[in-house]
Amino acid sequence: MQTSYLMWAQRCLSLGLAVLALQINVAPAGAQDWPTKPVKIVAPFAAGGNVDVTARIVAARLQAELGQPVVVENRTGAGAMIGSEFVARSAPDGYTLLMTSASLTNSPALFGRAPYDWQKDFTFVSAVSFQPLVLLVNPSMPARTMPEFLELARKEAGKMTMGTAGAGSFTHLAGLLVEQRADVRFEPVHYRGTAPGLVDLMAGQIQFQFEPIATALPLIKDGKLRALAVTSLQRAPALPDVPAVADTIAGYEAINLLGLIAPARLPAPVLAKLSAAMKAVLQDPTVIRRFDDLGTEARFTMPEAFFEIMRTQADTWIPVIRKANLKLE
Repeated sequence: MQTSYLMWAQRCLSLGLAVLALQINVAPAGAQDWPTKPVKIVAPFAAGGNVDVTARIVAARLQAELGQPVVVENRTGAGAMIGSEFVARSAPDGYTLLMTSASLTNSPALFGRAPYDWQKDFTFVSAVSFQPLVLLVNPSMPARTMPEFLELARKEAGKMTMGTAGAGSFTHLAGLLVEQRADVRFEPVHYRGTAPGLVDLMAGQIQFQFEPIATALPLIKDGKLRALAVTSLQRAPALPDVPAVADTIAGYEAINLLGLIAPARLPAPVLAKLSAAMKAVLQDPTVIRRFDDLGTEARFTMPEAFFEIMRTQADTWIPVIRKANLKLE
């Protein structure tokens, strides 16, 4: 019986080694040939929004680098977790990618559930864009500087109204960070997206709102709204005359980071080729100009650097969410 068991074990070992050898010989060859069919970038937010627009700019240029069509598919819901989970569960073959944002780390904290582990279930490819916001006020507001704004907020004792793109949105979190760093309180007014809030802000129904620079610029230039401060550490090139919030609240920074990720265990040859392609995309002058027009900075990073940036984002925003006891359903 012992001899039969040893023979069975030897046959299993031989079979296992054969399968392993087959995987070693086949997988790299397939990876080296990647891509041989269309590549999909999942945008976990609705069409026309910042993430979707960024994904489409990247896709248009990326397909020229890869020699295959690159399509964008919107999978929305649950603060981007539906689209993110879909990609996390997809095959790690380089054909399904995700255009992600701070929602990757923030949404599990906001909803109190984690359908994925953002640190383990994804391969990080590259950052794509860094987008500061601008603090907009109605031109009738008496505060004309950030210190005056904070002084007015303290006088109003929590009654100053702040428009947001929705509870837990990045524009909301930017306001919460001001509250927590400057010891002031605002009255949030949540909308479905920033556009309705801008309408109410121009009508004087609310007092301020954080807004991506790209959509704010026309309203600022037309004098319909006034830019009080930007959320980057330094002044933004698109608004050189507008100071940073950090000039008043030391270290304050709220950057809407977007980047490209893939399922975990992406083969190294695919990651290397995709990383090189993204470097070419994000250093293309036409792409850089497109991002400039959106008030964002196109920025390529190596995969390890992108992971560390996301870790920093998580270390910034998750404590803000928890301190505010912010929970979504």
